[in-house]
Formats: sequence, structure tokens, C-alpha cells
Amino acid sequence: MIDILKKAFDKFDALIILAAIFLFIHFDYDNLSMLDKIYMASFAFWTVTKLIRLYIIYKNEKG
Repeated sequence: MIDILKKAFDKFDALIILAAIFLFIHFDYDNLSMLDKIYMASFAFWTVTKLIRLYIIYKNEKG
């Protein structure tokens, strides 16, 4: 399983996750700007595509 994670994630993915954690902690959720909403949507899209990539790599490694 560790090999699959190493193939799917690289250094830039770690930076994206760290930036997301930092931004999500510091968002003013009562007063979100359009840029905040766009960032949240793009991070959600990135997460879904990363999960799909993990699934594909897992299936290829297993099969």
C-alpha cells in the first residue's frame, strides 16, 4: 500500500495539502469571497481526481 501512495503522491501534492489545511483553518466561513469558494471547489476537484488516480494505480498493481 505504501508503494501505491508513493506512486500517486509527490512533493507538490504535499504542498497542496499543506496549503489547503492552512487556508481552510484561516477562512472566514461567515464571509467567504468568490475566490475562497473557487479555491474550495478546485481543492474538492483535486481531491476527487487524486482518489480516482489512487484507485487506478491500485487496480493496475493488483491486476
